[in-house]
Amino acid sequence: MVLGIAHPLWANPAAWTIGKRVDLPPLELLDGTQVDWAALKGRVLVLEFWGSWCPFCARQNPILDKFYQTHRAKGLEVITISLDKTKESAQTYMKKGGYAFKAGMASSAWQDIYKQRKGLPQLFVIDRAGRLVMVEVREMMEDDIWDIAKLL
Repeated sequence: MVLGIAHPLWANPAAWTIGKRVDLPPLELLDGTQVDWAALKGRVLVLEFWGSWCPFCARQNPILDKFYQTHRAKGLEVITISLDKTKESAQTYMKKGGYAFKAGMASSAWQDIYKQRKGLPQLFVIDRAGRLVMVEVREMMEDDIWDIAKLL
């Protein structure tokens, strides 16, 4: 840590534990826009790490997308973070899947969050108050994803 400069909260593994408020690092979406985290305040936020090569992500993402399309009017936002090596690979995957949820590329700050756990996909749920309420590593079944609706 450089004197006088605070270490970012997202780089602190303890900050990403159940029940704690999380500080989200900047995220550039595949379309080049930045996520405005402040504009999403008061919404239930689902964050998911995925890779285009991941067979578990390929099964989970259509379910997650259907869940998002069903519940976004109730205050749900789904933003995913690709671990692909190239933006083009991620864009191709998103286009092929026809996904409505947003996706960005994992910057070094997002890589730090991802590396705190092992496995794909990784799904984080942040409640309307900004607290981390759920972490799932590995593929979720459809019923488990739909259970997130109880937070809405």
